[in-house]
Amino acid sequence: MPIERQILLLEDDMIQTMLFRAAVDGILGTVTNFTDASDALTIMQRARVDVCVVDLGVFTRPGVFHHEGGNRFISTVRSKITRTTPIIVATSSRKPATLLSSFRAGADDYVLKDEGLDKVIDRIRTWLKEVPATQATLDAKRDKILGFLEKAEKNGLDLPE
Repeated sequence: MPIERQILLLEDDMIQTMLFRAAVDGILGTVTNFTDASDALTIMQRARVDVCVVDLGVFTRPGVFHHEGGNRFISTVRSKITRTTPIIVATSSRKPATLLSSFRAGADDYVLKDEGLDKVIDRIRTWLKEVPATQATLDAKRDKILGFLEKAEKNGLDLPE
């Protein structure tokens, strides 16, 4: 019997959370969702998580919202918990600078929210095939995307629609 995949969702918008859970929970794995980074970090320390999907603007702890809360979560996961759990950033920003900070914090991939839920599901499927991922694999993929984002920012380009 295959191991049930564990997917952590850090998202403060309850409608997006409900849509995500309806599309993913029980199909690609078990979804555990959080609206604040402090609770998500506790789970990351205590349980196996195969893939994380992280919104950038989230609560850092109950009642305290921060537009960079997702990046703080990513940085803490990478420095204190694990280097090998794939982290996908879900954002509505097409500005390379926004994503550069996420990848420098340790994100491995991104999806643009306006591309729809199908794109998020495709990315999760792709990463679940990589689990367990090695740090070298994640670093190589992250470096490739970082190079692309740095070039786009240097040339004043937004991410394509």
